Amino acid sequence: MNHSVLDGTSTEPFADPGHGAPPGRDNVGTCMSRPAVAVTPETDFPTMVTAITASRRGVLPVVAPDSTVVGVVAVSDLLAAYAAADQGPAQILAGELMTAPPVTVTQDQTVSQALSVLDRHTLHHLPVVDADGRLVGILSPHDLLDALLRDDEAIRDEALTLALTPGSGTVADSLHVSCERGHVILAGRTRTRSDAAALCLQVGRMEGLSGLTDLLRWDTDDTGDQPPP
Repeated sequence: MNHSVLDGTSTEPFADPGHGAPPGRDNVGTCMSRPAVAVTPETDFPTMVTAITASRRGVLPVVAPDSTVVGVVAVSDLLAAYAAADQGPAQILAGELMTAPPVTVTQDQTVSQALSVLDRHTLHHLPVVDADGRLVGILSPHDLLDALLRDDEAIRDEALTLALTPGSGTVADSLHVSCERGHVILAGRTRTRSDAAALCLQVGRMEGLSGLTDLLRWDTDDTGDQPPP
């Protein structure tokens, strides 16, 4: 038994540069939490505390009458205001505490794009808006992690389907497919060297793939000394 056409001991990612996208291909709108708890610029301190506690999120979007997001109040803003207030912060309004303009994402952006926004601005939560800037949800770290795990499961399932397609030449009971952060590991046996090569090329063209490690082996070299196309 031999290794497949790709180096079976290699951990270098293999992917078709003309295809695919980074992990996190789901749209933000499919994984965000809704409804988002929001306040207005005139909301007082006690109401903000109640709202952010009820929401179980780290931020409160601040919205105008038309539901457009005009700012964000974070838990850290509330704690700092409480510590700084000599007579208590009850009269402090959201409009005085909020960070403006707010950093937001749209519901049509991908999870990977949202991750980039979070990283660039050193944030943990993001208000999600529609095309007109109106609040439609909130994106939390838990929402993002769930979306990334779903992406990995979907990529793994797609690779597994390709490997088990009739005519693929894969020995089903030898197959093991895993995926982490969009990187697929293919292990198992195929009947021929060209079957292994064809499977790697198919998986390498999958949308959302960030890399491919080939640990396939083959029983028969049907290509001679020439590598398969």
